[in-house]
Amino acid sequence: MLSVSEAQALILAESRSFGTEKISLEKSFGRVLAQDVRADRDYPPFNRSMMDGFAIVAEQFSAQCEFHVRGTVFPGDEKSLAHGLSRGPANAIKIMTGAPVPAGFDAVIRKEDAVTDGENVRFTIASAGLWQAISRQGEDLRKDDALPLIGRTIDNSTASLLASLGIVRPQVAKLPKISIISTGNEIISPAKKPRPTQIRNANTTALCAQLAGFGIHRVTTAHAADDRAKLRRLVSSRAHSDILLLTGGVSAGDTDYVPEVLSELKYHCAFHKVLIKPGKPLWFGHKGKTVVFAIPGNPFSCQVIFKVFIEPYLRACFGMHALPALRLPLAEQRVKKDALEHYFPVRISKATEEDESSPLSALPFNGSGDVRAALYSDGIARQAADAAVIDAGAVTDFFPWRAL
Repeated sequence: MLSVSEAQALILAESRSFGTEKISLEKSFGRVLAQDVRADRDYPPFNRSMMDGFAIVAEQFSAQCEFHVRGTVFPGDEKSLAHGLSRGPANAIKIMTGAPVPAGFDAVIRKEDAVTDGENVRFTIASAGLWQAISRQGEDLRKDDALPLIGRTIDNSTASLLASLGIVRPQVAKLPKISIISTGNEIISPAKKPRPTQIRNANTTALCAQLAGFGIHRVTTAHAADDRAKLRRLVSSRAHSDILLLTGGVSAGDTDYVPEVLSELKYHCAFHKVLIKPGKPLWFGHKGKTVVFAIPGNPFSCQVIFKVFIEPYLRACFGMHALPALRLPLAEQRVKKDALEHYFPVRISKATEEDESSPLSALPFNGSGDVRAALYSDGIARQAADAAVIDAGAVTDFFPWRAL
């Protein structure tokens, strides 16, 4: 049986790009950039005032000096610059935040430090430094400066930069075609009222929610009862998928037909079963360009498998960097009796005056079938296969549900 790291390596070996496309910036939020960018001009494109005040020549400043105000410059005001607002002995220019500083002026003194008298102004500060309160042209970016952005999610900061650079149709990674097939006679739609021995389909919903974190909102879903022929037909009909996710029917029960059906349909099995808890019966394989994750049916197992195996696969396909585990102390001791790698729900506790770190607190749950297992948790922590005990205060690996 494979270790978690061995299984992850086999999965990542099958990662591939799904192609790229250009879409409007307004529709790109949450998508992954597939291009680097270059500055189309200097940023700022001119010496820019950082505040409302007066532009002066720094070397002319003295606490006793009175400056003659030659005019006013507003943001975007090119005409004011063209009308002779040039420097001269003890001249000042009234200027607004964001306005271009006229050539020759190299300091701005804020309005609060100025006393005006008609067309003259004096200042109440003792000194003025060179380039004070001025964002200098090109100090953020120079024209043609390269910005490596491939693999970055288009969030608020990235969208703001793209808009600033005039990139209104960014190139992004195409989304994969994903199909989810849930299995089991006992599984019904969440919209239906269950009979005493039925349970609602939580796994499809959870997987769709986790996929939405990658901007994947269009997913084909279906359900197959415990019938080998029907399952075979349904899996065959999803042969066009880039990624096929099956939940349930993958263990060793009499009606766990998924491994047999996948084998009958000539899917190559890379592995079946991993030294992990929860999620040990995981099956992974491929056929042509379709990769398959056959996931155990318990809801917490499903969410853990996505976090530990499917999320890294998607990140690799999209050209995103691998997310390292965070290292945080566990508040209490944890003991296990098997040789499996454990993943358990944790919450980040509030730091105290005595301990400035934010330790992890393990949340109680009744196994992988507990519908509340992930509720209130910030993520999952790992207990290594060979670590029978994690002592209270020991640092352990932490994987947040959402990237921090």
